[in-house]
Amino acid sequence: MPRLLSAMVVGRLPNGMRPLGIVLLVHQQQGSYAVAGAALAALMIGTTASAPFRGRAVDRWGQSRVLPALALFQTGALAGFVAAALTHRGAPAMYVFAAMTGATSSTLGGSMRALWPVVVDSAENLPAAYALQALVEDLISVAGPLAASLLLTVASPAWVLVISGVAGSVGTTAFVTAPASRSTGRRTGSSMSLSGALSTPGMRVLVCMLTSTGAVIGVLNVAIPALAEDRASTGGVLLAIMSAGSMLSGLYYGARAWKTGPSRRYVWLAAIFAAMVAPLPAAASVIQLGGLLVLVGLAYAPSMISAYLLLDDLAPAEALTEAYTWLISANAGGLALGSALAGLSMQRAGIHWTLALADVSATIGLVVGIVYRDRLEPLREGCTGLPRRPVNIRRSGSSATPRCACGKPCSRRIGGPAPPMRTK
Repeated sequence: MPRLLSAMVVGRLPNGMRPLGIVLLVHQQQGSYAVAGAALAALMIGTTASAPFRGRAVDRWGQSRVLPALALFQTGALAGFVAAALTHRGAPAMYVFAAMTGATSSTLGGSMRALWPVVVDSAENLPAAYALQALVEDLISVAGPLAASLLLTVASPAWVLVISGVAGSVGTTAFVTAPASRSTGRRTGSSMSLSGALSTPGMRVLVCMLTSTGAVIGVLNVAIPALAEDRASTGGVLLAIMSAGSMLSGLYYGARAWKTGPSRRYVWLAAIFAAMVAPLPAAASVIQLGGLLVLVGLAYAPSMISAYLLLDDLAPAEALTEAYTWLISANAGGLALGSALAGLSMQRAGIHWTLALADVSATIGLVVGIVYRDRLEPLREGCTGLPRRPVNIRRSGSSATPRCACGKPCSRRIGGPAPPMRTK
């Protein structure tokens, strides 16, 4: 477990370094935050659109085959982006290479999620393991911007991206050579359709809420470096401060045994997150903004940990790995949308109106959670959707076809594979 976690931290470290490196490099070469935000959006769009397919490829052909290939192709795409920016090839070329970099991102997070049942000694410890992974993701968010800020004191933004590519390759190599990863070979069987993990209403609600949360972080990834453009390293420090607060609250949240279910906690945490984001436009200085970002971070990690836990309750049992990739896709999609809107807002409206976009995004997620909170409840035994009334059992001869109020045949059983179906 220590080797897998440390390798995942190193391999996913570029995820925390690239946003700051891309924004500063493009602004340095092009002089436009709109182009910088669009480049970051292209990176996130590539990540979002390809995530389910990359996760499915890992499931089908194995981690040791797919992950090294993704790392190799991503290194080439990132080198192309840096070359296009430094040689002034134009914005379209940068967008293409940024999208290719995102499309070839490694699925170390999803691979780690799939390995937890293998390395954890009992099923009772799985919720704590998922919380631990969420904390590791926050650690990556802290280490990435901080490492980028330290590099910016002695090197250019281009070197930040180069070193991020090296870290990704080293971490991926260490991960796939671990015994637990090598033991996960190729899986047989037909793959699910693209909507397989999104076939339940709860997963669709969760994806919408995570998209709005990601949009908040996307806005901050562009707005905070812009606020501190005279001191490039300050932007990374502010982002790291926010992530540090997130990590501390995640440690407390993950260590506690909660009496309420994760679905109910998730809606309350979405409300707390929206309340912490609300004062950001009123920040009058970098110090005030740093203090408010600590509060945002404190509310962010518990919300993401609850989302990790909800996957086991909301996703089809046969598509848990794909469901995790959709969680990542939703967050990356929100990052892309928030980054693009923030770049345009910085050029036309200024920092305070840009931070107000974060308020809007957080509020949208909260409204979705309140309106559809019943769909976040765990699926009932043998149900593909959340029934509004008790499940009815229709018998025909000696066979029983379970049906729910949703009108669809039940094809999922919590905690195990789908039960066999019989039809007339």
